[in-house]
Amino acid sequence: MRRRTFLGTLIGAGVLTLAPALPILAAKESTKGMITLTFDDGLASVHKYALPILKRRNQVAVAGIVANRVISANDDYMNRQQVRDLQDAGWEIASHSLSHVRPISIPGLYGQERIQGWAADPKHPNTYQAEYLFDIITGVYQSGRPLAEVGKLDDIYHHPGTYYFDRPIAELRIHPFQCGPAEELDIRAGSYEREMEQSKRMLGEDGFNVSSYVAPYNYWTNETKENSKKYYARAATGGDKDNHPGAFDPYSIHRFIVHGDNSASTIIRLTESTVNQGAWAVLCLHGVEDKVGWEPWAAANLEALCAWIADKGIPLVTLEQGCNTMLGAARA
Repeated sequence: MRRRTFLGTLIGAGVLTLAPALPILAAKESTKGMITLTFDDGLASVHKYALPILKRRNQVAVAGIVANRVISANDDYMNRQQVRDLQDAGWEIASHSLSHVRPISIPGLYGQERIQGWAADPKHPNTYQAEYLFDIITGVYQSGRPLAEVGKLDDIYHHPGTYYFDRPIAELRIHPFQCGPAEELDIRAGSYEREMEQSKRMLGEDGFNVSSYVAPYNYWTNETKENSKKYYARAATGGDKDNHPGAFDPYSIHRFIVHGDNSASTIIRLTESTVNQGAWAVLCLHGVEDKVGWEPWAAANLEALCAWIADKGIPLVTLEQGCNTMLGAARA
């Protein structure tokens, strides 16, 4: 796609405006594409460091929020007000799932949640056991009501509405709210579809405008991709690739992974090569400065990157803005 066509699409999508007093793009001939910064996991360091760095230049980014962590009271993660500060500053709030798991670690769909093969424990009335072959349990439900996880098996015997997962032997033990014949129990384990649907609902109930999904661990399958279309307008994954209008899939937005030891100049060279091809570079970051979370990036590096983006007049867009621009460019 020619530079003029792509920039015209940026303007038409509302991502970029041109005014006589600010002839940025006319003066910066190297600018052809656009950049997005995504910060995964909802770490508190994003509010502490990234927000003020971008705010000084009127720049925006995307925060991928794990819904359960917002209400966890864990200071490593942003709380509701801190996430709201980002949204008020123009950032896009995206879902990063309910509890941050891979789709292969739990059942995929709501229809696959029901656990079969229950047997009553003859030694302990009102308790049951069944084999559970997935790696992780994100939640156990009876008629939509969550059971509480306990730390040791003995705890379930006297506490209805609890479960214990013995991972080494892949055995789930429960003391349900309502007991009955083992073969009639309707006990379900949380699925990846639940992760997508409930995280969006929870964030929406807190006043966040969520239309994008950011895949935890950048792990994406054909099943989760198709399922995400029920709940989201777009989804960002990984791949360490850029995005081109001619081969763009809004439910598989590629991202470059930024590692803690990457210098600012390394990431600048990467993004510069992408935008000079008229493409969209989406960067996957996590924490900033604080040594918390996966591969935190130095605040000085982020400062240098944002300064370079501003100096070059490169559009720094949200996932929603970038996706709309890419779809418009593909139609042009």
